[in-house]
Amino acid sequence: MLKQTFLIIILLIQSSLLYAIPETKIVLHFNDLFKLQHLEKSVKNIRKELGENIEIKVVVNGKAVQLMLKNDLISTQIVNHILANNADIGLCHNALKNNHVKKNMLIKGLRVLPQDGNVTLIKLQKAGYIYIKI
Repeated sequence: MLKQTFLIIILLIQSSLLYAIPETKIVLHFNDLFKLQHLEKSVKNIRKELGENIEIKVVVNGKAVQLMLKNDLISTQIVNHILANNADIGLCHNALKNNHVKKNMLIKGLRVLPQDGNVTLIKLQKAGYIYIKI
């Protein structure tokens, strides 16, 4: 009887693992100077419809890093709304260098990626992140 109970418990655990919903992880690729508000709306809609348990990362590269400057009040307000929606924003270090943007010029709360933005996108997709181009 003890063996049967133990076997049933093991089967229940295994079946629950098979049907467990994997954590949803999303990476939003942002490199367009004219779509910052679209990025903000996308993050807000994902949060609203999929909940707080969704991991959202934003990878910014290309000329879009120019929108991440703290002296731009409109961009700062939009970026702060994105950050308030619990989205992580990483900036390509190559794009910062190519656009002559220094770390001290950035909006608070942003982070500089340790590698190229495209390499980061590749690694995140390999790690199971759903890729969305903004």
